[in-house]
Amino acid sequence: MTVSEATILVFGATGSLGGHVLDGLVARGVAPGTITAVGRNRSRLKELASAGFGTAAVDLSDSAAAAALVAGHSDIVLISGRDPNRLAQHESVIAAAKQANVRHVYYTSGVRADDDRFEINRDHRATEHALVASGVTYTILRNTWYIENYLQALEGPRHSGVLAAATGDAVVAAAGRKDLAEALAVVLTTNGHDNVTYSLSGDTDFTYDDVAEAMSVVLERPVAYRPVTPGELRVILTSAGMNDELASFLVGLDETIAAGAFARVGDDLSRLIGRPTTGLVEGLTDLRS
Repeated sequence: MTVSEATILVFGATGSLGGHVLDGLVARGVAPGTITAVGRNRSRLKELASAGFGTAAVDLSDSAAAAALVAGHSDIVLISGRDPNRLAQHESVIAAAKQANVRHVYYTSGVRADDDRFEINRDHRATEHALVASGVTYTILRNTWYIENYLQALEGPRHSGVLAAATGDAVVAAAGRKDLAEALAVVLTTNGHDNVTYSLSGDTDFTYDDVAEAMSVVLERPVAYRPVTPGELRVILTSAGMNDELASFLVGLDETIAAGAFARVGDDLSRLIGRPTTGLVEGLTDLRS
């Protein structure tokens, strides 16, 4: 892709990953004026507009409004959303891209999205299928577990010195959002990524003992990993005041981790960004600063 010729539409630009993507594009020479940042956070959009980006406040459930935006751009970045109806939203953007004959669609999927054992990837898997079937040139980036996901988990160990999780002896090749966003910026601004799927993992398979050790460094106090059963974890969470729905969701995540969903799948991430991926201590320290 020639940067000067691109008009890039970034859905999800006001989220954490989207913000890093914008930073990565600018760092690689893309002019903010050639990028339209789309999201719901109007205060963040106002900041981005002040920095020279085009902006649009659009709910992806409004398929007509989303399609109108798509039609005015050559390249579409579809950062996967969190809405319960996100699959329908993704499919409408893909349909609009096909109708408008856009040059390229980039989609942030989930690692092992092609493995139907993992329910967490159901929408990603269906979105990938829709994108490939559309005939639009695509790049799929299957993102691993975020280091940032451990930030909230710091609070319990801060007070108790214990990291309780129902992950057994699982490993997680976590990576920071900045690394994953940088990989997306790279494929947006270099050639050779047409109709390619990348599986993006951190360089290291971290055990939960490793996670606890990193928390010890960040919190400056000893932290030990204590494996618990899913039932025990649910009791721990609800006893702390968490509602049943959220507790069940978090227990389900731990069960997914225990099944190996986020173990390392290769070196695509470090190869794309041209350096080792960020480690747990560095990532958590940077995120807390």
